Amino acid sequence: MIKISDAEIEVMKIIWKRKQVTSLEIIQELEGHNWNDNTIRTLISRLIAKKAVGISKKKGKTYTYVPLIKENEYKAKKMKSIITQLYHGALDEMLLNFVDANEMSKSELKSLLQQIEDKIK
Repeated sequence: MIKISDAEIEVMKIIWKRKQVTSLEIIQELEGHNWNDNTIRTLISRLIAKKAVGISKKKGKTYTYVPLIKENEYKAKKMKSIITQLYHGALDEMLLNFVDANEMSKSELKSLLQQIEDKIK
């Protein structure tokens, strides 16, 4: 699995959402992070080197970036890795820990149970 840092994930979120995006558009969306333009360009370059992002077209000095990995597939692999690392693969233990830590309401718990039951059917 490709290892993507927390900062790189912020860039990936934009690329996943927009499907095709220039570095200027990424920079504009990340204004609130107080990163300078070169930092963001470095993050994009790292994602290209990791083959998480590709270049779909070049117009002058402007590149358009596209995701090379699917968001849902990355999340699934990342979650599986976390469950294996922290819970020795015990998904039920992870879920119980999550429920306890997040103090879910009765209605949220019922909704979760219903969704699980629907998957069983």
